[in-house]
Amino acid sequence: MVALFLARLSSALTSTLQFLQAQAIQGASIRFASKKVSGTSRNKRSRTKGKSRGLKVQHNQFVHAGQTLVTQLGLRYYPGENVGIKDDNTLYALRDGKMLFSAEKLSPYPDSPLYERVKKGVVIYKRFMHIYPTPLHGKFRLVTEV
Repeated sequence: MVALFLARLSSALTSTLQFLQAQAIQGASIRFASKKVSGTSRNKRSRTKGKSRGLKVQHNQFVHAGQTLVTQLGLRYYPGENVGIKDDNTLYALRDGKMLFSAEKLSPYPDSPLYERVKKGVVIYKRFMHIYPTPLHGKFRLVTEV
């Protein structure tokens, strides 16, 4: 039984081989995959969203401690009273209160690149952000006396 199967398989293979040789003689060729197929597009336009930098709070608006006031590249706004600054120049509120803007004369440190210009008499104004804290109420009720 196995011999019959092998005989049929060998006759099928020889007939297929004869067919392929006949096709090769007539000019037809057989192609095999030489490498994997890869994509053709390169350097597509990126569709990344913007970073949403800018003011997050308006002038005279109430803010809570830890709330972000502005995200910025560089120091467009400087931190004032009760305002902290992160590593990426993001300003945030240190206390609850109202946020105020002011334009103030800059007095840089001696190692600053702006120090020489200010020393020569050039007046430089910069925008500062301040938090005016909400005043504490003076209500007190005596419970017990020691």
